[in-house]
Amino acid sequence: MEAPYLHFMPQAWVCFPGAPYTQRAALAAAQKVLEPHTWKVENGMQKPPSNADEAPRGRDAYIADYDVLPFDTLLGSQQLCSSYVIRKALIRKHFLAQAIHTANVKRGVDESMIPRTWTLDIQFADELDELLADDLYDLRTMLEDNENKGDKTWFILKPGMTDQANGIRLFASVEQLHDIFKEFEDTEDSASDGDDAVMASQLRHFVVQEYISLPLLVAPGEPHAVPRKFHLRAYVICVGGLKVFLHDDMLALFASTAYVPPQGNRIDMLGHLSNTCVGERHAARGGISASEANVFLWQELEGKPATIPGGPSVIMTREHVNQVHRAAVHVLGTAFGAVAREASIHWQMWPNAFEIFGVDLMVGCAPGTTIPTPDSLRVWLLEINAVRLQLSTD
Repeated sequence: MEAPYLHFMPQAWVCFPGAPYTQRAALAAAQKVLEPHTWKVENGMQKPPSNADEAPRGRDAYIADYDVLPFDTLLGSQQLCSSYVIRKALIRKHFLAQAIHTANVKRGVDESMIPRTWTLDIQFADELDELLADDLYDLRTMLEDNENKGDKTWFILKPGMTDQANGIRLFASVEQLHDIFKEFEDTEDSASDGDDAVMASQLRHFVVQEYISLPLLVAPGEPHAVPRKFHLRAYVICVGGLKVFLHDDMLALFASTAYVPPQGNRIDMLGHLSNTCVGERHAARGGISASEANVFLWQELEGKPATIPGGPSVIMTREHVNQVHRAAVHVLGTAFGAVAREASIHWQMWPNAFEIFGVDLMVGCAPGTTIPTPDSLRVWLLEINAVRLQLSTD
């Protein structure tokens, strides 16, 4: 029988249905941190709920998947909760871009920390001409200018509400952008084109970003491995309203094939997308051998060969590593602060909430750079992701 004094101890409920690894890690962490301070840690998987209505009430802390958190009772209470109930402004690409743009207009926040961005609300390809003539006039001008340029400016289209790099495309002309939306519009082709296909009518919200023309390329594996594109995954925890803490170890997630600058009408995205799910989906198409991993700690890249497209190879130094870390800290602090101030409707902070986010950052060099020195390195914010196992519509 349970000891009577346990009822007077604060209780933490830990529950991540369908995610045994996360459950074990979260439970072990809670037991290690809380139980020495006279907390009772409850394993929610002993009686797993199927939804939030079945979650137990009255616990002092909830460390659980978003979909099983009883927000109806948590809001306005003093109970700790491992997620904010609404945070669209962070995890939806079009909301995030708009919040940072608003912060720039109102407060002069440096908007160059994200690639130049446009938002699209579109269902069908024939709506594109009107958008390009009005809201996207400057984008259309840049695309038309490409017709007379040898060294084109490339752009990347991202669906605002997909994950695992689904639906991401590159383009450099109005015609290519039209073709992309026609592809999305064709449901039969979308169904047969693989897991990275989407339908515009189901998504509506897209962002277009100017493609980073000088990404830092690193050869992380064997001594003679080819340099590949990567992005950083930084993990931050937001507490209350608002403190932001960055985990010291950032991950470098690599594309599964060598980088080739975009050109022509049909772009093989494997060398451009560093999402780990993309490499797994397309492993059968060849590329980096299984012996070469695609995920490294950022600090582990010290001493590895690095370059930029068209440039000579250098060796990554400790100063390269430290410079990127400093730049990441600045970008993260500026971005989260901007969203907190300018998008309070779509990121509702309350003092007893905390949440871990995975932030994707791009490392590259400033225009005109020929050799990737530490001083030339820049960091751009790509997107912010909720660290969750199930999809919600918050």
